[in-house]
Amino acid sequence: MPRLCSPYRPLFRCLPWCLAWLCLTAGTARAQAWTMPGGEAYVKASYGKVDADRQYTFYGRTTEFIDGLPGDTFRDRSLYLYAEVGLTDHLTMVLSVPYKRVFIRDQAFRLRTFAFGTVSLGARVALLPLLGWTSSRNVLAFNLTVDVPAGYTRNFAPSAGTGQVDVETMLGAGHSFWPFPAYAQVAAGFRYRSAFYGFSEAVDCQPGRDVSCIADVQPRFGHEWRYRLEAGLTPFGGGALVQVLAGGAWSLHLPTTGFSAINPLPTRQRYLKVGGGLTLYPFRLAGRERLAPLGLGLQYYLTPTGRNTLASRDLFMGIEYRLKLF
Repeated sequence: MPRLCSPYRPLFRCLPWCLAWLCLTAGTARAQAWTMPGGEAYVKASYGKVDADRQYTFYGRTTEFIDGLPGDTFRDRSLYLYAEVGLTDHLTMVLSVPYKRVFIRDQAFRLRTFAFGTVSLGARVALLPLLGWTSSRNVLAFNLTVDVPAGYTRNFAPSAGTGQVDVETMLGAGHSFWPFPAYAQVAAGFRYRSAFYGFSEAVDCQPGRDVSCIADVQPRFGHEWRYRLEAGLTPFGGGALVQVLAGGAWSLHLPTTGFSAINPLPTRQRYLKVGGGLTLYPFRLAGRERLAPLGLGLQYYLTPTGRNTLASRDLFMGIEYRLKLF
């Protein structure tokens, strides 16, 4: 992590990162550029509240999510567990596990699903030490993430995930502005969306009888460019973290077919999410620095533009903790 609160110790001791996985709607802010110190761990449990009454069509215009039905007809009330472990000072392992709770309301029916979604397993490698360059302010890291479905039924609407294995590579760069208590980072990469569905299930549909069943059991998802930008400030002696956040995806192929409202998992999508975050460290604010590893965080995102995606409002609330493992 960068060094902001002291030029002699890593940032994670005074500036934890507010992390949450937004699966398909990209409500995520992750430490893409900084690795955890060896033997240290970061854990965060989050609750996500995602609402939408409108969607972006495949040509970029907004329309009602469910035609003729006002109000938030899409709701996501999912739970997330995120963890990072520093195996060494330059290698960090990452795990993200979502428990999906998705609700769809139509004129004639209400659909919902509760299931573990797509689990993300990843690794982050610090690149500057490998190049023989050490810096207290600048970092560069390579991220590799594999997304694996947790055995859910992929053609049950609304589904807990897309159902196939994906692989994402991302390069992240960050800069600490110490002694001014701020940082900035940017990350960009490529998401390979495979056609391997071996870790999810599909059920036989009965046409005309079961609206919650999708006949297309193996849709072909388009590869994407992914990007994230983040800037943060730690006022009050490290007792708070204020963030400006942005991120999104850009399908390599232009979206040409809209998604089903009862199973809003577009095969091709383009979107931008912008928002902000606030994390408080109550014991540090109370002057008890030794207990600073505990943090309470809040993040909020809007979707100002997109194609073939939800025009959602995303709120994440979480509690985080840092600890020494070995």
